This record gives sequence, structure tokens and C-alpha cells, in this order.
Amino acid sequence: MSSAGDAAGGALDDPGLTGITRLSASDTVRARIALAVELDLIAPGERLPRDAEIASALDVSEMTVRRALEAMAEDGLVERRRGRRGGTFTTGRRDSVPDRAAEVFREDAAEVHRLIDVRTLFECTLVHHAAVAATDEEIAEMAACVAAAASAQDWSAYHRADERFHLAVAQASGLAWAIPPYREVLAELYTYFIPYPIDRLHRANEDHARIVDAIRGRDAVAAVAHMREHVQVLHRTMYVGGAADG
Repeated sequence: MSSAGDAAGGALDDPGLTGITRLSASDTVRARIALAVELDLIAPGERLPRDAEIASALDVSEMTVRRALEAMAEDGLVERRRGRRGGTFTTGRRDSVPDRAAEVFREDAAEVHRLIDVRTLFECTLVHHAAVAATDEEIAEMAACVAAAASAQDWSAYHRADERFHLAVAQASGLAWAIPPYREVLAELYTYFIPYPIDRLHRANEDHARIVDAIRGRDAVAAVAHMREHVQVLHRTMYVGGAADG
């Protein structure tokens, strides 16, 4: 284990911290990527997005990503190559002992499920009102988000389009009071986001398209049904049991 990993051990063992609060920012990046590798969401030899794109997707600084990947490179989990064809590539190596930072993420499963349920309550309310109140311009923005997600070539670009879509629906609801607490829940859940295969994300985006169609048709019942399934599926498909984004 690298010196970075040794330093992480002190934080992991701190009895005053719980869940992912026990992890440094760079350790959360390591945990997310390590989990994706363990769950076969990232294939051996796969090229990761650029550091800046990973930082955007995981909502951390580019320096944090660089530190995490350099530590993982020291441990042989990724390979950092220079030059025009360079980048960061996974090695496919799996340690015989589970990554400690990744284990902390798994320990937070109950909190993840709680956040999914709270998010569902918000999303169903917001999409119901969006189906009643959305303007043509707001519906066009949602459709643009769906198109952006459909054209995304990696999980980083998809994640940005996905977040933009859900916030567009919230904005179209007209429930200004609900948006701040909803964004807070969304941000908390996104702290557990890990990389997923783009083909699975594109399938999740088909839900977005159905939601937009329901809103465009002013069918609040269908919009709520599609949104509820879209969010509730996270109980089965987040890292605690599978793989997909919301």
C-alpha cells in the first residue's frame, strides 16, 4: 500500500467519524473507481475520462482526482501513460484484501437507500407539477438534456447531462420552495455516484425520454409513474446491488 493509503488508514480508524465522512476527498475518488472495477463496471485496460472530466462527474477538484489516481497507480490499480495516446488506464488488478475505502462506501448502504426514497418523494412531486406547469421552452430544455445524455460517450459526460435533466424538471415544476432541499438530497446521493458502463446509462436515459413525452402530453399520472420507477430502480442498481445511474 502506498503512503497515501497509509495516511488514509488514520482517517478510516478515527472513531469520531462515520460513513464516508471518514474518507478524504481523494479516498472517495479511489473508492468509487475501485468499486467500479470490482463490479466489472470498468473493464481491464479501459481508458478513464480525463482528470477534469472525472472531477466534474464526481464533484471534486481536479487536484483531488490527480492525487487519487497517482496513489492508485503506485498500488498498480491504474496505469498513467504520457503522450498523445496517453491517459489513465485500468489494469484490472484486484487486491486480495478488499479496498478499505470501498468498504466504507458499502457500509453506508442504509443511508443510500434512505436518500433514494427521499429523492423519490421529491421527484414524483416535482414531475407531477412539471406536467401541469412546464412551458414549451422548459420542455425543450428537458429534451435537449435527453439528447445530450444520448450522445454522451462516457459516464462523466452522461452524469452531467443526467443532473441537468433532473434539475430542469424541478425548475419546470414551479415549486421554488422545493428546489433547494431537493438539490441537497440530490447532491448527497451523488456523493455515492460511481462510474457505470455507458450502454447501461443510455438505457436509463430512455426513461428520461418517456418522462419528457408524458410532460409534453400533460399526462401527470404517467409522468409520475415513469419517474417513480426511474428513481426507485436505484434500490436494485446502485453499487450496493448492481450498476446504473439515476
